[in-house]
Amino acid sequence: MAEEPLLVQALSTLIRDFNRRGVQYALAGGWAYSALVEPRATTDIDVLLLLEQPSRDRLRSLFASLFDSTIIYPTAMVFHGISIWRCVGILKSQEVVIDLLLADSEYLQTALARRRRILLDDLSVPILTVEDLILLKTLAGRLQDQADLEKIKLRQDELHVDWAYVDKWKAKLSLPA
Repeated sequence: MAEEPLLVQALSTLIRDFNRRGVQYALAGGWAYSALVEPRATTDIDVLLLLEQPSRDRLRSLFASLFDSTIIYPTAMVFHGISIWRCVGILKSQEVVIDLLLADSEYLQTALARRRRILLDDLSVPILTVEDLILLKTLAGRLQDQADLEKIKLRQDELHVDWAYVDKWKAKLSLPA
């Protein structure tokens, strides 16, 4: 049997470690989309995370047991009011990119509180709801996000999207309807 790709191994290790330590997080981005809507390729791991007083040292310690070494970007990127820390874990001489979205706003704390758990193989994984995935993809607005949103719209009936929740937060976040 072939060995799992490094990104899948890193995701599995991260989930097990965060679950064991009781970290408050939810899987987001391409992995959440793949679990909720349909499988697609992704090159990083996106995680919504509750972390008091974030700093490079604090983030480095969060990943200390997962990687041979970790590179933390000097400061958080702020994109549409969302603080995103980019971390690059080095494992077996390969890079694993992890983007940490900090739950430091009313909306992101709500999204984190609404997370649900799914099973991936034998792992219980906290994951964003499809509604919060829609909102974050609308905020990001990249071509991949737009394509993902189109697929979600095509499958909205089977996904049981709560459009009232989405519309409420779109209005609060000043996003296009």
